[in-house]
Amino acid sequence: TTIILARILTKPDFGLVTMAMAFIVAFQALRDIGFGPAFVQRKDLDADEEKTFTSTMFWVVLGINVVMFACGFAMAPWAASFFDKLDGLEPILKGVFCLLLIEALSTVPTAILQKRLEFGMIATGEMVGIVLHAGLSIVLALLGFGAWSIVLGTLGSRLAQTLIVIKLSGWRPSWTFSRVAALELFGFGRFLWGNSILGASSKVVDKMVVGKLLGDSSLGYYGNAYNLCTTASKPIFSIILRVTFPALSRIQDDAPAIRKAILSAITSVSLVTVPLSFGLSATATDFVTVVYGPSWQPMAPIVQILAAYGIVASVASITAPILMATGRVRNLFYYSLLGQVLMVALFFWFGRYDAVGIGCGLLGATLTSELFAFCYAMRSIELPIRQGVSPIVRSLAAASVMYAAVLIVEQSLSALQPWQRLPISIFTGILTYAAATMLLNRRGFQSSLQGAKSVLLSKGRLT
Repeated sequence: TTIILARILTKPDFGLVTMAMAFIVAFQALRDIGFGPAFVQRKDLDADEEKTFTSTMFWVVLGINVVMFACGFAMAPWAASFFDKLDGLEPILKGVFCLLLIEALSTVPTAILQKRLEFGMIATGEMVGIVLHAGLSIVLALLGFGAWSIVLGTLGSRLAQTLIVIKLSGWRPSWTFSRVAALELFGFGRFLWGNSILGASSKVVDKMVVGKLLGDSSLGYYGNAYNLCTTASKPIFSIILRVTFPALSRIQDDAPAIRKAILSAITSVSLVTVPLSFGLSATATDFVTVVYGPSWQPMAPIVQILAAYGIVASVASITAPILMATGRVRNLFYYSLLGQVLMVALFFWFGRYDAVGIGCGLLGATLTSELFAFCYAMRSIELPIRQGVSPIVRSLAAASVMYAAVLIVEQSLSALQPWQRLPISIFTGILTYAAATMLLNRRGFQSSLQGAKSVLLSKGRLT
């Protein structure tokens, strides 16, 4: 969708939407105050207790979202005046804040489906949302709606997704409210809430710095580069958090089963994201030119930096479910806090350089904090760090061979046009990575393939 829209919309259009989405990410971090994961992690609830917990969660989350919507709507003029290089930001912000009201309705039914491990039902709503977002956004862009085409496409798709999840969960709110249930949920969720706020700031601060200092066009380049490089990590993080956390919560007292599940997740994630990021970095110049168009060429060096961030973000997605399922949410919060402190310091240092410097700051802070968090997570489940890192190292080795082969091909074919060279480079990368994987990581590949088959045969439901 983004690639098609890049051929229709302008860089300032993307800059406006990137900034508006940065604001909504910050507000969404407060959406369920950790109640959703707390409910999923809670074991042995009978029917009456589940009704009490879900209704309590619904009213608290709805109330908070209504208040945040009002605050966001009121602060839109101030935000637009502060980011004075982004012309037309205020109405876009007000439109995007409507997402808070829509998504408040989906928190409880989504948590219920997660607790039941009915991931196929959640995926149904998401697939409808993806298709609707693509169709609606492209049609509106062609009709000349500019940045509003993405905003309205997002609102329409999220509304459809929410209605589908509510329907499939079979849950309806009641007037029940329990102060005891709210306090119990908050007792577990408060550190997740803090971690969500810190995690959101790591996805927001870089874009705000670029928007404030460099303007809408630079933010458009940076935002699209960020979205491209996290194309794999975003759905992987979402799937792992939704699937691994509730699954691990069910077996939280079975240490060997947890270690086996985590090793499988690390292997599968690294097998997919490492070669994608390496390949994207190697072909960044040609890829941006061919896919987005020559006018997007300044985006290529940002892609080369943020491609490495995509690997870190994907592998790091395994850390949070481990610490959440084993009740170590306080530690998760502290590692996120470390990342934010590093990020502020690195943005201050690298911010003098353009959007590429901001990307370097984001990569350095995330890599450092997530390395500590990953090691602690491995120790918490008594999995040797060497064993946990081994699948990543094997994927890195295979991807490095692929990277070198692609660079050699690109240099050898420098006389060709980018659209001629890119498919040859991609084909070379696929063949090289497949061969290197068979030599260096055959067992991991076979294990991941078997796991994927099991999930498909289960039709999205884990038992």
